[in-house]
Amino acid sequence: MAARLGVTPDIETSKWQVERAFKNTRNWKVTKPFASKKDANSWLTEKKEEMKLEIVKQKIDTSRIRVEWRGFYFEHDGPTGH
Repeated sequence: MAARLGVTPDIETSKWQVERAFKNTRNWKVTKPFASKKDANSWLTEKKEEMKLEIVKQKIDTSRIRVEWRGFYFEHDGPTGH
């Protein structure tokens, strides 16, 4: 079973991007909002080491939105090749 972790300011956009990049995404888990991007990144670093998982990079412009950082985890069947 393959799985990945990430942090995002917009879980709906991130989920949309991930579902196009990976096959059969499932078992999504999303954290409660973090106090800051720094706290979200600390969580991500800690979980990456603990769970030995790869990270999904986000491509979301945060300059025009009110940001609420969350962490996420999902399982998948590999990249789609896009």
